[in-house]
Amino acid sequence: MLPRLVRSPFIPLVMFLGLIGFVFTVAEDAKSHSSLIVSAALLLGVIFPLWVILVLFHNKKYPRQKVSLNSLLPPELREMDEGERWVTFNACRNVYIYYTFALPISTAFCIWFPDFPYLALSLIGVLGVGQYIVYWLTIRKLNQY
Repeated sequence: MLPRLVRSPFIPLVMFLGLIGFVFTVAEDAKSHSSLIVSAALLLGVIFPLWVILVLFHNKKYPRQKVSLNSLLPPELREMDEGERWVTFNACRNVYIYYTFALPISTAFCIWFPDFPYLALSLIGVLGVGQYIVYWLTIRKLNQY
């Protein structure tokens, strides 16, 4: 359970959404959205240390499957054998296919609706969430075989 939780894409997804929410609320008038700023900062302030504690506990319990805290490689990319490399390859391929459709559509939205100042930031959030969903669904589907 612990290795799946530490390598799950949902913890970085929650941190990403918290960061997007924090940026949104800080970009707006801070006085009118002070409760949103505090809640987004609390979300990041609770989730990130909790994730670090879980990773440290995981590394102590499973010393052969350590997750690096300072690596640029996401922890959900487990490539210990050929089967996991194949699953990762297919998941990354599906995310790449997702971006070949999602980026032009996002660009079209930005061009068609230039009057919405936070549309581009919202679309970055939607693209990030979509990436995690496509990756997770592919990993889940391929691990059932």
